Amino acid sequence: MTKIQCDAAVLGAGPAGYVCAIRLAQYGKKVVCVEQSELGGTCLNVGCIPSKALISAGHFLESFKHAAEMGITVGEPELDVKKLVSWKEKVVKRLTGGIGVLFKSRKVELVRGRARLVGAGKLEVESAEGKIVVEAKDIVLATGSEPAPIPGFDFGPHVWSSTEALSPSEIPDRMLVIGGGVIGMELGMFYRQAGAEVTVVEFMDQLLPGIDPELVKVVQRKAKKAGIKVLLSSAAKSFTESSDGLNIKVETKGKEKEIQADKILLTVGRRPVLPEGLKSAGLKPDKHGFLKTNESCLTQTPHVYAIGDICHGPMLAHKGSAEGLVAAGHIAGKSGALWDHSVVPGVVFTDPEIACVGLTEAEAKKQGRDIKIGRFNFAANGRALSMHAAEGLVKVVTDANDDSLLGVHMVGPNVTDMIAESAVAIEAGLTAEDIALTIHPHPTLSEVLMEACEDVHGLCIHSAK
Repeated sequence: MTKIQCDAAVLGAGPAGYVCAIRLAQYGKKVVCVEQSELGGTCLNVGCIPSKALISAGHFLESFKHAAEMGITVGEPELDVKKLVSWKEKVVKRLTGGIGVLFKSRKVELVRGRARLVGAGKLEVESAEGKIVVEAKDIVLATGSEPAPIPGFDFGPHVWSSTEALSPSEIPDRMLVIGGGVIGMELGMFYRQAGAEVTVVEFMDQLLPGIDPELVKVVQRKAKKAGIKVLLSSAAKSFTESSDGLNIKVETKGKEKEIQADKILLTVGRRPVLPEGLKSAGLKPDKHGFLKTNESCLTQTPHVYAIGDICHGPMLAHKGSAEGLVAAGHIAGKSGALWDHSVVPGVVFTDPEIACVGLTEAEAKKQGRDIKIGRFNFAANGRALSMHAAEGLVKVVTDANDDSLLGVHMVGPNVTDMIAESAVAIEAGLTAEDIALTIHPHPTLSEVLMEACEDVHGLCIHSAK
């Protein structure tokens, strides 16, 4: 048995864990990071990065359809799935390998193996070299999440999770997507662009639940135009195999129908993956399986922190990374190391993209706030028109009393890159007038945010009265 002593041990090397480990090392701490799988966690290996690689390929395929309108003649594109998956893997390996380099440069010790808590300050790791005991003053739990199943649809050769959908051997002719949330719509739109017939079954009465309906309508309209069938207020009940593929029973508003498909993509959400031995450290998850933490990401047990998907809040890589920085700062005794959950941008890589930060119009009204709304469409933006990407809008929610920005919601080209300006503005307490008076370069997509902020005050130049 090997024993390692350190200042801090981080369990998990995903976006939350590896960021926390590196920041702790930057603060001069002796750090051990334990990971049983690949560096980078779900995000880099079977989540954010590989999905965006496939989505980028889907956009290339889609762009060929409009090339003739720009005077470009091209032949019918062909998709080599094996080459696409290989290219995706190269992107993933470059990033995961980069984490290893960062660990070495910062002297973060990486321990490979499955770990469990055996007290508030101790981990036992089952590794290929045998048992390793890691003792640390502070422990940070960052063990991530996994796809959630539903009854009657066990993951396997017929029912894919997002993991299998990111490494297909071929594109199925027909795909049924259960769950019209972020993952379901991102991958469902890619598979449609790649040639599959796609049907989306969503239990709620709108796609992308929780996102402003004005934005969702734009994506749903584009999905319908692309040939994706959408069944709202619907539930998949069961499926059987037949000579013609899979027969899936779906209930829609009390009526049952049968849909044929070759593959089922199940994307109804994710659930936290908690480490073993929580009880030994005085920890107990809540009824939803999450660990409760305070504003410093500290659990109820002193010197034991929890970050990322095992905590409440959106399961987003950047949210986990931000929590990792907070936990590291608190461990190092840095003042102001506190977690602010009110300004967490969300991005959705549908076609067109969606990006949001802050309160929606509905949330602001529910809080009893007196609000003003500003809007501007990409259809009136020169850069969007020149990109052949003029669908969508920017919607700004402000406090009617002091003009402060409460929320910004976007759907359109490259909005996942544009949302950061709005996050900074809300974080800094800026007003719509502050954004409107800031000179935005022309011709760029960023002008749409400026125009929407002008619209709050009825002073938008490029909008008809």
